[in-house]
Amino acid sequence: MRKIFLLCVLMVLTACTSAEKEMDIIQQIERDLETIVNSNALNKISSNPNDYIEAHLNEFENIVSQKEIAINHFLSKFEKSDENGLEEYIMAAASVEILGEENPVKEWSTGKEWYEKYISLKE
Repeated sequence: MRKIFLLCVLMVLTACTSAEKEMDIIQQIERDLETIVNSNALNKISSNPNDYIEAHLNEFENIVSQKEIAINHFLSKFEKSDENGLEEYIMAAASVEILGEENPVKEWSTGKEWYEKYISLKE
């Protein structure tokens, strides 16, 4: 009986630690995304989203390296938002990079367009 109790406590502690780690990763994804979107160097000279990615490749690659956590977080953000600006484009671009060959959306021009096509093709 004591072994079962200890196993249950260990499982609960592991689950809490895992959830905390995922929240830390999501917070870092948000910081990296904010750094890319709020690039002072580009705000006044470029409206091309790819320029923002190129100027902050480390942050973009950090986001992409989080794979499943990043894409699930972005899909959730897309679902809750009606926005369709630079942030959404960066989220879509990162999702495309994460999905690689698994990305069913071959043509898109805005983040929201990518998301809507992605959802319709996944259903």
